[in-house]
Amino acid sequence: MKKTIISGFIISIIGAILLAIGFGLKGNKSIVFEDLKPVIADSTKVTQAHTYKDINKLDIDVKDVNVEFREGKNYSVRYEGAKSSSPTVKKSGNQLQIKGRLSSHSIRFNGMSMYDDYYRNSNRNKMIITLPKDSKLDELNLKLSDSLLSQVNMTGIEADQVKASIHDTKLDLRDANFENVELSAGDSDISMTNTVLSNGKLDLNDTDVRLNGGSLMQVAMNITDGDVDYNNLSIQGGNLRNNDGDIKMSNTQIQGGYKIDDTDGDILVSRVTVDGYRVQSNDGDVRLFEQTTSNGNVLEKNSNSDNVLDIISNDGDITVN
Repeated sequence: MKKTIISGFIISIIGAILLAIGFGLKGNKSIVFEDLKPVIADSTKVTQAHTYKDINKLDIDVKDVNVEFREGKNYSVRYEGAKSSSPTVKKSGNQLQIKGRLSSHSIRFNGMSMYDDYYRNSNRNKMIITLPKDSKLDELNLKLSDSLLSQVNMTGIEADQVKASIHDTKLDLRDANFENVELSAGDSDISMTNTVLSNGKLDLNDTDVRLNGGSLMQVAMNITDGDVDYNNLSIQGGNLRNNDGDIKMSNTQIQGGYKIDDTDGDILVSRVTVDGYRVQSNDGDVRLFEQTTSNGNVLEKNSNSDNVLDIISNDGDITVN
């Protein structure tokens, strides 16, 4: 027994020495397990830059990348990050296509610990798309999925038609002007500042929305599980349907009427400019300025007007002041 213990101790010492030698000779390569097969990880970082002319259609389909839109002098695309996530960029006529590589969850082992590199790279890879100031795209298509911790920032971008699908992403729009918008999102956060959306539909799941400044013109917003905050907006028609979440609206001007339908959540409206109101909660307390009621009763003020804010909640309190 004593010989066994001594032999084990000697083997451990030899192993520790060999491990130290391996680290010293830079032999501690990270290993990626892909389909249960260990391969040496490619940790190469790259920088790619492309400049173009006359772009009116932009198609983007990327993963594991933070995307930033900027105003500048030329149309350009710049990528900085892991080589394994670098996109391909192709131009055909006036159309520019940016397509990312397929992503996969890979377990790395560096000799001391194991970790999922997918979560680490998704916040380091960055792509900057520059568009000339005062330019306007005919069409913008954006798809960003499986990108935990990713972010899309758009400043000063204009487009006649927008189709976007995002997941696990923070979307930040500033001074943007989009027409004919189709946006779907899941497990995301959306923030818009001084942004104009015209004629569109937003289908959002488990997504919070914050709009500050700008306008919504004939936009239908459907949300499942998310809070909504409108502030300092101009609204012309459209509607908001929320399956589960609170809604706040303040300092907002409405023309052409607007309807809010919330299945489960509280609604707070303050300092809104509109000609009339119709307010009802099937299970909750309702206040319309000095009027109060509950249990499905309706409160109205100038409800025969063509410009009415119509609010209904199935389960939640409503306050208008």
